[in-house]
Amino acid sequence: MLRNNAVLLVLILMPMPSWALSYFEQIGWVNDQSQVPSLMQYTEVVESIYQNNGEHLVWFDLQQSSQLEFQLEVIQAANFSPLFSRKLNHLRYLRKSNRWYEYDLLATDTMLAYMVYAEQAKHKGMEWFFEAQLTQPLPEASEETIQALRASVESQQLGALIDAYTPDGDGYHALIQAYLHLVKLHGEPLPVYHQHERVLRTGDLLPNREALLTRLAVLDINLDNVDRTVGYYDETLEPAIKSFQRMHGLNPDGVIGPKTVKWINRSIKQRYTTLALNAERARMWPEQRDTIILVNVPRFEMTYWHDGETVFESRVVVGREARKTPVMNTNLDSIVLNPTWNIPWKIMVEDIIPKIKQDSAYLQQKNIDIIPKWGSDEVIDPAEIDWQHLNPEAFPYRMRQMSGNYNALGLYKFNTPNRRAIYLHDTPSKSLFNKESRAFSSGCIRVKHADKFATLLMENQGLDTERIAKAEGEPNKAIPLRRRIPVHIIYQTAWSEGGVVQYRDDVYSFDRL
Repeated sequence: MLRNNAVLLVLILMPMPSWALSYFEQIGWVNDQSQVPSLMQYTEVVESIYQNNGEHLVWFDLQQSSQLEFQLEVIQAANFSPLFSRKLNHLRYLRKSNRWYEYDLLATDTMLAYMVYAEQAKHKGMEWFFEAQLTQPLPEASEETIQALRASVESQQLGALIDAYTPDGDGYHALIQAYLHLVKLHGEPLPVYHQHERVLRTGDLLPNREALLTRLAVLDINLDNVDRTVGYYDETLEPAIKSFQRMHGLNPDGVIGPKTVKWINRSIKQRYTTLALNAERARMWPEQRDTIILVNVPRFEMTYWHDGETVFESRVVVGREARKTPVMNTNLDSIVLNPTWNIPWKIMVEDIIPKIKQDSAYLQQKNIDIIPKWGSDEVIDPAEIDWQHLNPEAFPYRMRQMSGNYNALGLYKFNTPNRRAIYLHDTPSKSLFNKESRAFSSGCIRVKHADKFATLLMENQGLDTERIAKAEGEPNKAIPLRRRIPVHIIYQTAWSEGGVVQYRDDVYSFDRL
């Protein structure tokens, strides 16, 4: 027993053989105290890269390493990836400590991680940007990705590789430029704007005028013609307020009310976090603008491109907070004229049955039939149902609203088959389109001027628009499109339009600011 213990002690005290050390310890680039190995994911790939590179440093060009760090900085500012934040923080620490060998290893591993992230963002972005933070290791790198990194190391073109994996659209670059502008101002004192009255109009006293002008100047609002000597809200200031309101999706009436004040006092950090997050989300959205329908939920608007041109724009109503319109991709394949509405179970149980209990005439007023199952011609007499003692969850039937002016889908349904039963449609509730915030639906998208949209779709596909008039009164008249049109429902709370960055409310609290 003593002999065995002695042997064990000798083994413990013996130096570790070189074959048990990591490759980077063997060549003296790291020691057993270094945290770098624990932060690396693609160790074997990185080892092979340095072996093939003659064990030379890869990131000797500080401009290239700064370029990588900037992309990581934007991801960190977007506040969705503790994984990349840890890597960036340690890279900065190693840079300041002049520990260049460790820096080089971590930068190469992080570069590969960045490439995998950029490739996967279109597929996994819903999870990373909207559902849960990016904390877990990334997927394995493909052989093609690894070869791209090898080639760039050999040709010393890492900067070009970073560019290739970074969005290149004008919209992305506009967000990044706005981000850089605001980051420079972060930490500088910025006065909070207060006003004693709930609402201010031109002619009202404006004692906090300088604070207001300072706040507007941060966003590059044009103040060239503003008179800075007066102490009231004068006509020279009104155009600047209207520009600010348009930038934030508010009614540009020039009246400084609570919503305008809220946006005026939004912090610089909140703004640049919004810009960074939406810049990263741009990796998810479609780049082609040939023939496509795009719905931006926080903007409450839809745009239809045909042959690369914007041919139709419309206000839309989207799902309310409790019944969000999902971020998704689908295809528009047909137009249904005078649609009937198969009422979804959740709406029937949570909305309609409680209303029937309050008003027995509700079904008749809304032209709703009760049927045994979908597709059935049999109609159940509502008088046979004990509504007052009914458990909505146990309701054994289905409900169908007949076509007509009062149908919840209006006169047009734009069919986009998908498992979530989300589609675009008309609505009898036209007044909702006049609201600034238009999150009122149960998830589907209501389109203003649906009649014009239907006619334009048919014209662009060479279909006879007279079929619309001929179908008057005929329920569920489906007109198949000759070519399906991609429909992308996106969620952007900041974007560039006409050279001006636009901001919108985070209606579903997805931004996690």
